[in-house]
Amino acid sequence: MKVFKRIIVWVAVSLAIQFAGLFYINNYFLSSQTEIKTKKVLKSEPKKEDAVIKIPQDAKNVSVSFDGKYLAYYQGDILKVVDSKTGDEKNVEFKDGVKVSFYKWLKDRNRMLIAEKEDSNGSSKFNLSYYEADKDIKEDIKELDWSDKNAQIDDIQESPFTNVIYVKMESKGRRTNIYRINIMNDMQKISTRSYIIGKIGILSLDDKLIYGDDIYHNIYVTGRENPITIKGVKNPTWIGSDENDKIYIGDEENGKISNIYYGNINTDENNYGNINLNQSVDKDDIFVMPSGKIYINDNLKGVVTEVGTGKQYTYKGNFIQIFEGGIASISNGQLEKASLN
Repeated sequence: MKVFKRIIVWVAVSLAIQFAGLFYINNYFLSSQTEIKTKKVLKSEPKKEDAVIKIPQDAKNVSVSFDGKYLAYYQGDILKVVDSKTGDEKNVEFKDGVKVSFYKWLKDRNRMLIAEKEDSNGSSKFNLSYYEADKDIKEDIKELDWSDKNAQIDDIQESPFTNVIYVKMESKGRRTNIYRINIMNDMQKISTRSYIIGKIGILSLDDKLIYGDDIYHNIYVTGRENPITIKGVKNPTWIGSDENDKIYIGDEENGKISNIYYGNINTDENNYGNINLNQSVDKDDIFVMPSGKIYINDNLKGVVTEVGTGKQYTYKGNFIQIFEGGIASISNGQLEKASLN
C-alpha cells in the first residue's frame, strides 16, 4: 500500500513538472505577445549624377531625346549619339556615299527618325530609317522619291497615336513636296494648296497635317479647302499643337509674336481663345509642350518662362531645347540640364 502511494506521488510530481514546463514554453518562450524590438537598417544609395558630356565646338544640330537621356549631334559627316547618364558614345552607321539630310527624336521614346541622302548622277535618293538608342539598332523604313541634287529633307512630323509620318522635302527654288507614310509603310505624295511651304505640324489624335503657305501667309489643314482664318490676324504663324489636338497660332509682325490664338480645327475660329504674351517674342523662342504648357525662352538672360503662371527657370550657357521635365543647354563646352519641376 505504501509503495502504491509513493508511485502516485511520483507520478503527480512528474506531471506537475511537465505542466509547469509546458506553461512556460506556451506563455513566455513561444508567446506571440512577447515584445521583440527590431531595427530596420536602410542602406543609403547616393543619387547617381549624369556623366560629364563634352560637346565639340564643331558639333551641329545638337539635340536631346524626349526625356533628355540621349544627346545627338553631327560632327563632320558623322551622326553621334551619347548616353548622358553613362557617357557612352556611339556613331550611327551608314552605307558608303550616304549622308544625313535630317534627323529628329520622337516625342515619346528614345528613338530618332533619320532621312538619309545618297547622290548619284546629278540627282538624289532619300531613304527614311530609324535608330533605337536604347538598343543601338538602326533599320530602314521607306525609300523616298528621287529628286534633284540640291533637295533636302527639311522636316519630319510623326504621331505616336496615329502611327503616321509626314516628310517635308525642299527642292530647288524652295519648291516643297510632302509625303505621308502610314504604319504599313505605304507612302503617298500629299496634295497641298501651296508649292512653297513653311512650318508644318500634325495632330496627335487625328491624322491631319497643318502647313503654312509662305507666299500668301495662310495656314491650311489637309482635308479642308479654306485656310484657318482668325479675325484681326493678318499674318498667322504656326506655333504648335498639344496632345489633345488643340492648335496654337501666333499673330506675327516683323518676325515677332505678341498674341497666341488657340482652338480646335473643327471649331469656329471666332471662338478661339487668346493668350496675350505682354511682350513681343521671336517665334522660334516659343515652345508648346504636349501637356499644353507654353514656354518662352530668353537667350540673353538664360531664362525660360512658363506662360500663364509666369514661373521662371534659369539655365547655364546656350539654350538647346526643352525636353520632358527639363531644359538642355551647353555651357563651357559641356551638356547642362536644368529642371522644370
